[in-house]
Amino acid sequence: MIKDICIQNVLFLEQKLAREGLTTEYGLRLASENEKVLARHFPDLLEEMRGIAKGAELPYTSILLETAYPFTTSIYSECTVVSAFGRATADRGPVVGRNYDFLAEFRKCNQLRIVKRKNKWYSFAGGTITILGVEEGSNSAGLFVGDAGWEPKELPLSWGLSSRLVMQLVLENCDSVDAAIDFIRETPKFANNAGNCYLLADKKEAVVMEMGVTKSCLRKSEDGILIASNTFLTSVNEEIKPPEPGAFDRYEFARRYLCRNKGKVDGRLIRELLSDHNSSICAHNDIDTLRSVIAKTNERKVLIADGHPCTAEFEEFVIPK
Repeated sequence: MIKDICIQNVLFLEQKLAREGLTTEYGLRLASENEKVLARHFPDLLEEMRGIAKGAELPYTSILLETAYPFTTSIYSECTVVSAFGRATADRGPVVGRNYDFLAEFRKCNQLRIVKRKNKWYSFAGGTITILGVEEGSNSAGLFVGDAGWEPKELPLSWGLSSRLVMQLVLENCDSVDAAIDFIRETPKFANNAGNCYLLADKKEAVVMEMGVTKSCLRKSEDGILIASNTFLTSVNEEIKPPEPGAFDRYEFARRYLCRNKGKVDGRLIRELLSDHNSSICAHNDIDTLRSVIAKTNERKVLIADGHPCTAEFEEFVIPK
């Protein structure tokens, strides 16, 4: 299965470059610049890539290519991430929900990675459709990270980790929102991860970290409620293209829903929100909801639905200590 996922991802990356009028060689030049930075700061990641390439019987450069995704400013994601805690929830404990929306053809690539701590600080469970990193996850310290985002007006020339690798390393190395913010700020990032909105939540708080071309800004919860979608609400917005039409509708629907249910929010209500079709939080289109995740950060458990949360069963997974 891993080989099939790798081949699917490599073909997608090559096709995306071709649609943008670019060659695979161009993508590899970007990736080789990332490789130089990873060799200095994260050599273990390069060893991991070589191991994946060997196991999938593919050239190492095919795996390395993914570090330069999305190559240009265009993306295909319409994700929604929500968080509630304190007086907003039924038990005063934190709860996070996330729908991962991407091209429907990638449904067969859905994976859950449960990584036990060895040489890293923390174990984690994370979802992904790709080869490297994760698109969201929760770790044994009670930290959650997931992202949404939109297209930056330009890609800055900076080299390092893709957003998926950033999230993997946050889960492996950080035990709190503050630690994760410092890690993301200080870590070398490909194109500054411009266009990403990281929602970070631990046992006590949650923030959204909006990544721009030249800066990043934090957005804190209001009355224990926080949402990340394709809408940028800080001054980073100046460096981002206008969002797709439904972005603010999803944000506003989720905000109103959580405010209306303030003091009653729990896993069941989060699932209902993630299953909503009025604002297309649960998407059934070419950009499709491929995976849905609910996590309570004060427990070492995540609930994951493989597919649409409106119909798929949520399965519980325990994060190793």
